[in-house]
This record gives sequence, structure tokens and C-alpha cells, in this order.
Amino acid sequence: MKKIFFLSSLVIILLNINAQDIKSPEEFLGYELGTQFTLHHQAVDYFKYVADNSDYVSYISYGKTYEGRELGVVFVSSPENLADLEQIRKSNLINTGFLDGEEGGKQMPLVWLSYNVHGNESVGMEAALKTLYTLVTKSYEGSGDWLEECIIIIDPCQNPDGRDLYANRYRRSQSVKPNPNPDDWQHHQGWPSARLNHYLFDLNRDWVWQTQAETEQRLNLYNQYMPHVHADFHEMGSGSPFFFAPGADPWHEVITPWQREFHELTGKANAELFDESYKLYFTKESFDLFCPSFGDTWPLFNGAMGFTYEQGGGGYAGLALDNETGDTLTLADRIEGHFLATMATIKVSYENREKLITEFNNFFRSGLDKPIFEYESVIIKGDNDKATIASLLKLLEKNQVRYSLAGNTGKTYKAFDYLANKEGQVKITEGDILVSARQPQSHLMKVLFEPDSKYVDSLSYDLTAWSLPYVYNIKAYAVKDRIQESDRKPDLVTEKNEVPESKPYAYIADIQGFNQIKFITALLKDKIRVRSMLKPFSASDKEFRRGSLIIARGDNLNIKGDFDSKVVESANNADIKLYPVPTGMVQKGKDFGSNYSNLKYKPEIALIGGEGVSTGGFGELWYFLEREVEYPFTIIGLDYISSVNLTEYDVILLPSGSYSQQKEQLTEFVKQGGRLIVFEDAIKLFASEESTNLYKAVDARKKEKEKEEKKLASSDTTHLKKFENQRREMLKERSAGSIYRIGVDDTHPYVFGLGKEWFMMKTSSDHYPFLAKGNNIAYILNNEPVAGFAGNEFQEDVKNTIAVASENIGRGEVIYITDSPYYRAYWKSGRILLGNILFR
Repeated sequence: MKKIFFLSSLVIILLNINAQDIKSPEEFLGYELGTQFTLHHQAVDYFKYVADNSDYVSYISYGKTYEGRELGVVFVSSPENLADLEQIRKSNLINTGFLDGEEGGKQMPLVWLSYNVHGNESVGMEAALKTLYTLVTKSYEGSGDWLEECIIIIDPCQNPDGRDLYANRYRRSQSVKPNPNPDDWQHHQGWPSARLNHYLFDLNRDWVWQTQAETEQRLNLYNQYMPHVHADFHEMGSGSPFFFAPGADPWHEVITPWQREFHELTGKANAELFDESYKLYFTKESFDLFCPSFGDTWPLFNGAMGFTYEQGGGGYAGLALDNETGDTLTLADRIEGHFLATMATIKVSYENREKLITEFNNFFRSGLDKPIFEYESVIIKGDNDKATIASLLKLLEKNQVRYSLAGNTGKTYKAFDYLANKEGQVKITEGDILVSARQPQSHLMKVLFEPDSKYVDSLSYDLTAWSLPYVYNIKAYAVKDRIQESDRKPDLVTEKNEVPESKPYAYIADIQGFNQIKFITALLKDKIRVRSMLKPFSASDKEFRRGSLIIARGDNLNIKGDFDSKVVESANNADIKLYPVPTGMVQKGKDFGSNYSNLKYKPEIALIGGEGVSTGGFGELWYFLEREVEYPFTIIGLDYISSVNLTEYDVILLPSGSYSQQKEQLTEFVKQGGRLIVFEDAIKLFASEESTNLYKAVDARKKEKEKEEKKLASSDTTHLKKFENQRREMLKERSAGSIYRIGVDDTHPYVFGLGKEWFMMKTSSDHYPFLAKGNNIAYILNNEPVAGFAGNEFQEDVKNTIAVASENIGRGEVIYITDSPYYRAYWKSGRILLGNILFR
């Protein structure tokens, strides 16, 4: 007995010596946390150093950013738990239904802590350094017990590219001693915002969509463990104190009573620590739990306890900032705020560990027996565009939402028709895809496929609609009956064209969706000229729709090398079926050399960026060109555009922004034959130009409204509005990320492949009337959105307005696009529109 006691004491002494041997961040970095911003590679080095020198820590690298910086996490727990980590991981997945195997294996709370998803919310990584050292040295009360019963995962920086951009900019501008004066330049960073990643995407709005490499790689690791708790650490305006749970309304209805209770428990635990330090805070305001794009809601919809923590400060605060209250907010103060919230989160997880696991398992298992979605089955028709189907299925796989081929072929069911937005019916045909609500991801499946999410409060932080059939513009049906799965998996057969033995006169590619855009860009990059047919036609006993492509040998006699091999290879890479034909004379319609056969050369494209340009809008277009269509282009900065000869470009993209100083130059570009594509706020450049048809349409509508308006007398009591309702009053004029049905002129080449209707995410509050002269290509004919919230005044103004229109100015053309057609790069149906406008 004495020997056992002696050995136990020796183990404790040795473990304490090991902990004491670990250098603190201050010792390792050579400065005290809070006195300067740590660079990302320094933090990674420290995390690896601790993992190499402590049995309580294991480091895993899970990927790279677009700029090549390492992404990694540490697992912090007792050596025994870390030794069993793989078994614990598998048991967690088996007990929730994500992995086959015998249930009942060892589980313990996995608490995942994520910092710095926004690069300029710069305190996050500093707080992560302090958290790791505190846990490994067990220097916080109770932390030794936590490590025996929990596994804590720390991601110190989700957005290294943005974080280093901020830190390097700040270091470049900072004084020897921090200057807290808000006017000092160290508090004012330029364009683009360091909040965002390389492509200027907000990674905290990318969780469910996973368009960006950082998100996709992180959630690939996340899904291998499925943590029980996830906390996401942010910063807000420097004049605000601290926000912690519970969140504001609306809460999505799939959030369980236990998740609500846990939020209350965590909020109280935070309040205790903040009260002890006399720190101010607020709860139940601003940050709701509704849209699945975020680092709190997506984990909640994946069964975890998802939290957002917001520390007052942000990039503006720097190392020290004088607030309007007369106090000085320091980086050290901000580190302490996130540190306290971290400790509270782990403490509550530890204290409720048994119920945390039980309820987590039930969250997923309940979907197998009693789905909460009113529709048991969603049918996605197999004859939808192939590229769209492939993109949708990839998204489902990333989110671990299961699908299969539908059984019960030939049977007809009553169903909600998404595209018609009403009840109808669907007949199951061969190749249809089934997404059943009876699966572990039943809750998330409901969130993604419910036609219109229910909210108790329209005052939402972000979007209020996102149903996948509208995002992808696909034929889909929600059925209340349980439809059986087929025993076969969907097989998206790819086209394999062969080079013909005899040289055909031309190749035809029938109109398709985004694959056809990829085919066009591949050909144009090889300087192969392409024709786009404006009217339907028939050739070689086959009917071809308008928008079909002609790759004629006679247009490409200058091509060096094997013309046929290049065309066939490009078609196979884009999954396009080719139809070789021996003649340019059609059986019906217009011949290949007709004026209705538009010949396209390789266009030179420029994208405008710089101060005053929307970073989000710019980033979407940058990503689209570089990652989706892989087409070469030039980025031109507003600060030097006046010295650029714009006539060297065929197409220029103007993201939402202010271009008043460039108005004359851009107008002249159009007059000389250029194609100018203007988005959202950039439209105002031409809406204010009296010579344009757009200005005339806007002016005419303004005069019409003035005649119709009933002006209120100054004595009218409706002017009396309560101060507390100011934010709600503003909602009347805006769309909270709602989805609108878009009518299209399907004879126009810019919408070839979209069908007769489309759906668009409406966020802009600027509405433009139909053009009396010009092309009204896509438009809104209804007041009400298909899904989501739009205020009553917004609804009155949006009816009978354009979504996409164009007019000729001189020898060129301006295209107006009122809202992003490729919203946050997940609105995949908009790729076809963008591709057509750029390349047809």
C-alpha cells in the first residue's frame, strides 16, 4: 500500500515537473501576451513546441490556406485519453449512427474551441495561446479534472491569411509605444479588409456551404470527431463590452430543449466569472441562432452546443484604444475576456458531461425513428442539369447528409413542388435521387430542405432563407410519405467522346448548364473560336436548343496542333457530349454561318478593385474566375485605373461600389465597344447619368410614384413612432436575405440554360424599373418572396423591377445586375448567368 502511494506521488511530482518545464508563451515568444500581435507561424511553432514537450497535448495539421499557411489543432487531455483518442473518436461516431460498429464504446465530451475566423478580430489567437498554456500546466482551478474527463480541441486560428495581413499591417504602422488615440493610423487599415480570407470571403458565413478551402478542410476534420461543444470566438465594435449566451431570437426550431438549457447554464457560468471581475456584458441581443452559415448554428444543427462569443474591440482597437467613455481598452483586456469565456465553457461541459453525451447521441438517433421534418422524403429529379446535381450532392456529402437513388419507381405521390412553391405531385422515375429524413442528420436535413424556415422574430442577424432547391434552381419535391431507398447508388455517368476517324465539318454541343460554361472557357483559353446559336435548330436528325454551341473547323483553321483532339479533350474534361456533323447546313432552323450564330473569340477580362469597392462582391468574382472557370483575367486597382488603357480589354466587371471619379473613363470604354458588367451599388453610376435609358426609366417611375403618393400632413399622428422600434421600422424597407422568383427572357443568350424562371437571393434595397429601351433580361413580377422575410415597403417597391438588364451605349453594352447572382459562391445556379454574360 505504501509502495502504491509512493509511486502515485512520484507520478504526480513528475507530471508537475513536466508542466513546469513547458515554457509560457511569454518565455517562448520573448514578449508578454497583449504587448504586440503574434504572427501566425509563431503561434503554430508554440503549439507544436507544447505538443512535443507535453504528454497532455497532441498536434494535428489539417491543411493549408490559399496562401500556403498551415492549419492545425491541438488535442488537450490526459495522456490516457490521448492514447485512446482513436477509439473514443470511433465510439462517438458509432453511437451517433455515423459509423457502423458495436454501440456502447467509451465516450467523453469533445470540446472544440475555435479562434480568429475573422483575421482582424485579432485577440483570438492571443487568447488561444494563453488557453493552451493554462490547460497544460493545470493552473486554473479544476482544469486538472477537466483533462481527465474531457478532450479539448483548440484551433488557434481559422483564418491565418487574414490574421497575418492584419498583424503585419499593424506592426508596420504601430508606434514604439501603443498610441490609443483613435485618429492614429494604426487604427485604420486599408482595402481589402483583413477580416476576410485570401479571396475576401467571410469564413464565418461559410460553415454549411464550405466554398472556401479553410472551411472545407476544417470541417473535414470536425466531421471525423463530431464534437459535443463548439465555441467560436469573435470581436465586435470597440464600444461594446462582451456578448455570451443565450443568443437573441430567432432561434431555429430544430434547436432542442437541452441545447437551450445548456445555453442558459453556460450563460450563468460566464456571468459568474465576469461579475467577479466587474466586466460588463450582455446576452439575448443581436446574435441570433437561425441561419446555418455560422460557427454557432451549424454546430447546433449538428447536435453540438454551439456558441458565439463576442469581445468588444476588433481590428480598430489595436494594442490600445481610448473609448468614448474615457477608458482605454487594451489587447490584454480583450485576451482576458475570451479567456474567461473559454474557462466557463469547459467548466460547464465538464459538469454536465454525462447528459451532454446522452443527449448528443439521442439528437442523431432520434432522426432514425421519428424525424422532425414534416416531409419524410425529398425527391430530386434525375433529369436536372448534371453539373448542378454533382454540386448539390457534393454539398450533402460535406455535411454528412445521406442520399440514395429513390425506390418505388413509377409511383406518384402528393408533394410540395419547390419550383412552383405549392402543393402538387411527383412521379418517381428511374434516376431520381432520394434524401430521406430518416437518418442521423435528420435535423440538418430539415434545415437545408424546408421550403421556408419559420422564425419568431424577423429582426435577424443575417439570412432568413436558404432552401437548397432554390439555391440550385432544381426540380425537387418534398413528400410526406416514406419512400423506400433503391439498393443502387446514384451514378453520374460522365461523357467520353472519341476523336472521329474522319474530320467533321463541325462539332455541336447541346445547351447544358455550368458544364457548358466550363467547356466554352476551356476552348477560348486554347484560342478556339466558338459559335452560340440564338435559335433552336436540327442537324443530323437531332433537335438542338437555342444556346447550343458550334465549334466549326472553318472558324479555326489557324489552330496549331490537332484541332479535333483539343475539342474532344475539352469536352470530356467538362463532361459534355459532342455531336460531329458533316455539313454546316441544318435540317431546320438557321445554318452555322448565319447571323443567328454568334462567333466568340477569347475575351480579355478585367476586374476592378480597390478602396470603395465591396470586398465581398469583388471576392466572389475573383473566386469565380480563378476557381470555378479557371479563366485568365487582370485585376485593376482604382488607385491607378486612370493610367490604364481600358480599350485593351473586352469585358470589365464592376463589383458593387462607388466609381464616380471613373465615370467618364468607364463610359468611354463602353462607347468604344466594351462590355461593362455592373453590380448592385455600381448601377448608380448609370442610373444618375441622364443620357442612359436606365436614368429615364428611374426618372419616369419616380414621377409616377410622386403622383400616386398621398403626402401626410405634418400633424398626422402616424409620424409618432417609438424610439425602441427604430430598428424594426427600418425592416420595412429591406429584405433580410429573402429568395425571389425571377422571370427570364429565355431567348436572350445571357440566360441560356437557366430555364424560364430562376431564383435569386435579394439583399439590395435598390430597385430599378423596366427599361423602355434596352433588354429586360431577368425581372421580378411578384411582391412577396418565395422564402424568407421582406418588409412591406420593400415588397411594394420590388414588384415589376429588373434583376438583370442591358442597354447599348455607343458601340458597347452595359449590363445591370441588381443583386449578386453568385451569392457568397454557394448560389451555384448563378454561375450559368455569370458565365453567359462573360463568354457569350
